[in-house]
Amino acid sequence: MTHWLPLSDPSDVSVCRRNARQLAQVAGFSQARTEEIAIVVSEAATNVLRYAKRGRCLLQRMPGIGGPRLAVIVVDQGPGIDALDKMMRDGSSSEGSAGLGLGAMQRLSDQFDIYSSRDEGTVVACEFQLRPYLPTAMEVAGLLVTHPGETRCGDAWDMTCVTPNATPDGRLDLILCDGLGHGHRAADAAERVLHAFGHKPGRTPAAALADISVDIADTRGAVAACVAVAADGRRMSYASVGNIATIRARLGETKRFATRDGHLGGPALSPYSDEVDLQPGDTVILHSDGLLTLRDLHEKPALLMRSALLIAGKLMAENFRGRDDASLAVIKIAKEM
Repeated sequence: MTHWLPLSDPSDVSVCRRNARQLAQVAGFSQARTEEIAIVVSEAATNVLRYAKRGRCLLQRMPGIGGPRLAVIVVDQGPGIDALDKMMRDGSSSEGSAGLGLGAMQRLSDQFDIYSSRDEGTVVACEFQLRPYLPTAMEVAGLLVTHPGETRCGDAWDMTCVTPNATPDGRLDLILCDGLGHGHRAADAAERVLHAFGHKPGRTPAAALADISVDIADTRGAVAACVAVAADGRRMSYASVGNIATIRARLGETKRFATRDGHLGGPALSPYSDEVDLQPGDTVILHSDGLLTLRDLHEKPALLMRSALLIAGKLMAENFRGRDDASLAVIKIAKEM
């Protein structure tokens, strides 16, 4: 489910709740957990109607170290939430909602984050994990939004943890790609990229992209960026072909990494590659050209302090061009190792 769902009428809450149930069931969540997810989605959507009159909801499955995850993003452009600390207590709730309040929504979610201000409205980000796992040195989230006129997304992303025992504290490899154009042929190319990426884990990002380019030679082609982050979160190697942006944001600096013109699936190529140091608190962002160019992220400390999923949700909501598929992945390095 990679389209924004509108929230402007009580019937829209039912649509979001029904889609959340369907997505959770397909992902393999138990019936009891599925109902908890539906309750959280219903509460968040109802809050939008009550306080902001209208907004949007994005529900989708994300890959994860411990198995599939369900991401819930609910955004509005309302007046923000006054006394947020008070509203986080169980029992504080919008009228006409399930009566849970933000505090209980947080308790029912495996990960919960909220960003609210008078000028920017409110973003609620909830994550539900099929198999909960312990936090690692980095936090990862990603979102896709499909071209408004298409049914399949031509962008895609995936991640894997590379260690002998596939434990959560290993090296993180992540790829984000954009099948050329949009529609079914772009989606087919993106799926082939992900299949080739997962077929042989442990390669350097540059080697992975070079191999993938050969593997998808019979497709429309794609552009992609791939990163490998060390287990301690202090070092990252990356490689890129085409117009996928790779950014490192920290307080005081937004660094955009170079890329190489071309695309995967075409003539033989050598991806641009490099290695960079990371610091606790750094945020690494990869995104396709379906989003506006992200600039001056270092001037948004309140956002950079949030979770990876909330950062992804807010940036997607604010920067989606609406004329193409869009993808965005966020890697957040823990403040304390």
